[in-house]
Amino acid sequence: MPRVMPKFIKTPPDMIAAFEAAQPGRADVEKKTMFGYPAFFVKGNMFAFTFGPKIAVRLGESAPKGAKPFEVMNGKGMAQYYEVPASATKGAPLKRWVEDGLAYAEKMPPKAKKTTTKKTTAKKR
Repeated sequence: MPRVMPKFIKTPPDMIAAFEAAQPGRADVEKKTMFGYPAFFVKGNMFAFTFGPKIAVRLGESAPKGAKPFEVMNGKGMAQYYEVPASATKGAPLKRWVEDGLAYAEKMPPKAKKTTTKKTTAKKR
């Protein structure tokens, strides 16, 4: 039976605005998209992102007590990522979660930039 991809839900505009407002004001923090959702990166490592109506932050094993591991779908989780509780998805509480994710990601080694090599094809005779 072929695997059916789930239908992804767009992140609500007010949640995107709150997420972007929580972006640390540092030149080395980049905002990119992951699967069409906003995400924050430092040294090539993603540390916070939205996914539908949820926000997740990378905290490793140092998650706050009671933090719920982030699940993409059907019980499939992402190691080191935790779902930001609904009560903390705006303002100062969200900013604290994002800052904690940044602090964790800063301790990680930088991701190597992918280098692409052009394939040369032999000319047919």
